[in-house]
Amino acid sequence: MRTLLASIDRFFFRRISASGFGLMRIAWAATALIFLLFQWNDVLFFYSSDGIIPPELFASSFRSDFRFSVFQYVTNPASVFAIYLLMLAVLMCAMIGWKTRLSTMAATVLLFSFHERNLLPLGGGDTVLRNFGFLLMIAPQISAFSIDRARKCWRQWEESKTLLPPLKMSIWPWRLLLWQFIVIYIASGLDKASGNMWLQGTAVASALHHPHFARWPMPVMDVISILSPLLSYAVLVFEFGWLLMLIPRSLSQELPQLCAPHSVRRALLLGGILFHGSILLLMNVGSFSVAMLSGYFGLLLDKDFVDLRMWINRKFANRKSQIVVLYDASCLLCRRSMFVLLLLDHHHRLHAVNFRDGKLRNNYAPDIAIKDLDRSMHIKIRAENFSGFDAFRKLAWHLPVLWPIAPLLYTPGVPPIGRIVYARIATSRNRCSDGFCMHETQSDR
Repeated sequence: MRTLLASIDRFFFRRISASGFGLMRIAWAATALIFLLFQWNDVLFFYSSDGIIPPELFASSFRSDFRFSVFQYVTNPASVFAIYLLMLAVLMCAMIGWKTRLSTMAATVLLFSFHERNLLPLGGGDTVLRNFGFLLMIAPQISAFSIDRARKCWRQWEESKTLLPPLKMSIWPWRLLLWQFIVIYIASGLDKASGNMWLQGTAVASALHHPHFARWPMPVMDVISILSPLLSYAVLVFEFGWLLMLIPRSLSQELPQLCAPHSVRRALLLGGILFHGSILLLMNVGSFSVAMLSGYFGLLLDKDFVDLRMWINRKFANRKSQIVVLYDASCLLCRRSMFVLLLLDHHHRLHAVNFRDGKLRNNYAPDIAIKDLDRSMHIKIRAENFSGFDAFRKLAWHLPVLWPIAPLLYTPGVPPIGRIVYARIATSRNRCSDGFCMHETQSDR
């Protein structure tokens, strides 16, 4: 009995990384926000009393059971547009993680309200967004990669110069999300297999030539359609492949490594990226592909993040070495800057060293004068030293969030301007909210 209860507890409440659901929250909110913005000019037409479905037709247009929408009570155009603006605002808050739980709940409720007010403009992606929103709303931890979480980390950093441990959550929301994908793909596969076009290999060619969905001119679609038989069968294999996720762990451990749960899941996620990415590239099907891809983030587990970090470190051998960042812990701006760098250090390469501590300075930077350290941030990578703007530019290659701007920092004209701006900021960095930070500590004397 005790073993059974332990198994049940592990099945529902085993602790996993909350990072996947944090990324899923960001992608979900961004997707809903973008596609709602597309309706800016049509909000009153779709959802107000002056629109296509006036309130007196509600009873004949919509189901009455299990239906909720704030627009049952708010119908005039000005109020409807105000709620639309509120919806955009709470989605933005959910995306950046400000009042994460409240904003996510509000966004989900309002999303249901808009969808239940008018079914005509909805597609498959809208149903997916509603389901994912409800799951995010009830999941125990969704504040990874949020402003709320950053504030808590900042308080910890100020008190102990350490960051909070990675956020964890129970596994049951992950299992519910997995079931959503299994049901969606298996139902879709069964529907495809019940007809002739997918089995005959003509379905993809037919879809690509539909004038409403095709993104590219017909000659381009003609070329791609040559692969229709192969692509049609590949889609069926991909969708029915999600049945493999139902294999119990006890059985999968006896199977070859390629059939292990992590390997199967990663193969399906890669297949889904190719599948939905191709649809998004070639066809205009609304938010469906982007909505499905946003949910893929939620299926990532601890091992995925660890393996990805190890793969990148192994792939780029020059990035394996630890980077020592020498900063001034007596300066508020420096502490905040160091804190942000550590938050962005997803590959765990940075080692923060307070150069005001004489012992630490002698251990890590005996060859750098205190006046030089006080003038600008320094980093040490193996035997190389970098300072100021050049140090930041070097760090950009080691922080994934900064990769998009890293090449721009080498653009002709940018380095001189960057050094001037950095020097000005560094000159005034010691001015704090409570006056001037003290440069000299007991360890410097």
